[in-house]
Amino acid sequence: MWHETYLETVLKPDYAYASEHLLPHLFDALTAHSLMLSTQQLPHASAAVELLQQLRVTRFPLYDPKVEDVFFTLDQQLAAQNPQAAGAMRTALSRNDLDMTIYRLSARERLLRAALRLLNLRLTLLDLAGREIETVMVAYTHHQPAQPTTLAHYLAGLENVLSRDTERMFDALRRLNLSPMGAVALAGTSFPIDRQLTSQLLAFDRPIENTYDAVSASDWQVELACTITVTATTLSRGVHDLLLWASRGLLTLEDGLVQGSSVMPQKRNPVALEHARTKFSKAIGITQSVILSAHNVPFGDINDPGPDVQPPLDTMWREFREGVELLTAALTRPSINRAAWLKEAETGESVVTELADVIARHAGQDFRHAHAIVKTLLHHLHLAGRGLSSTTPEDLAKLGVTVSPADLQHALDPFTFVAARTTYGGPAPVTMEGALANARQRLHEDFARHNEVTQRFADARTRLEGGL
Repeated sequence: MWHETYLETVLKPDYAYASEHLLPHLFDALTAHSLMLSTQQLPHASAAVELLQQLRVTRFPLYDPKVEDVFFTLDQQLAAQNPQAAGAMRTALSRNDLDMTIYRLSARERLLRAALRLLNLRLTLLDLAGREIETVMVAYTHHQPAQPTTLAHYLAGLENVLSRDTERMFDALRRLNLSPMGAVALAGTSFPIDRQLTSQLLAFDRPIENTYDAVSASDWQVELACTITVTATTLSRGVHDLLLWASRGLLTLEDGLVQGSSVMPQKRNPVALEHARTKFSKAIGITQSVILSAHNVPFGDINDPGPDVQPPLDTMWREFREGVELLTAALTRPSINRAAWLKEAETGESVVTELADVIARHAGQDFRHAHAIVKTLLHHLHLAGRGLSSTTPEDLAKLGVTVSPADLQHALDPFTFVAARTTYGGPAPVTMEGALANARQRLHEDFARHNEVTQRFADARTRLEGGL
């Protein structure tokens, strides 16, 4: 019997996790392996396939402390019904290559689900951006008002980053979707197996070419952790801005996503965003345990980056999923206080870059000199207790600059500021319409790519289940 401490801290938790998360992948891997052996004319392999297809639809046994793990539990089930079939299945098979295959099968499903949620969030961002093309806002840099732009410009910028995060997920999938099956313990086998066929049956792109690598590497799990870290960092920065806007009344979440106060009747706390922020932080935090579990482990030891790292990965996927879902819900139907945003742009000093541009264009000054003139103008206005919007042509004339009233009016108008920014990637509505159309086309292609890969994996499982 196993030591009680080992049972409670290792075997029972591993069995519980595998039973909840890994059983379909266990059956897929063993069925593909047995099908391959059958094509190699191994006696009783076809019987193993039939038994595996039957057992996968029955209730899996509860934990028995006399049996080490889910693999040996299933092995005993097969042996009880057909010892020859169980023996055939065990040919050219180790828990090393089997486990690493199961982990990759599980990870690719979790990665695709994460990617789908990211795609849906991108769609939500673009839908909201499409409604806010003319919503002028003041963008901040260094926590200070910088320049006018539009809410659509901000949202499209965030979606741009998330499109790259999506591409990182697809790239990670390409390196993840490789088959360890047939590596056995680490040195392969002397039996005439077909690793290419097993890989194809499991919808992997190809077998891992080196059998030592197949059972030892942890780079793909570290890459997944890093990919989630990058994406969660992107999203947490967006949440920071949304919370700031909510605190200033510029953005309000719908009722089901806010909580009131037991003391202060006026409070509408944007708790959905606060919880999303926490979940992204937790996802980033847990990725460090994934990375450190693979750190300083001999190449060939697989417990640390193998079964021990699966629960942290599960937590990482869950926290990331819940954060993305909360953020998507928050951005689906928010109320935008366009008047308050516009007022900040009209009463502040964020348009002064355009005033410097106007001076440079119409007063025969280079931009460096125009910049200095505007800076001096602001100094005089501040001393007089006046706002930028009160600037007159006479104020500029005192500084040696002649600007017509019409040019000055345009220079101080945030709508004109935005409309003039028509260069590639700028916030002008005419430019943003084209940018959003391009972003939607890119998103459509990413959805199609995701659907194609998802269907490929689903079809492979259907065939292994005996459905085709």
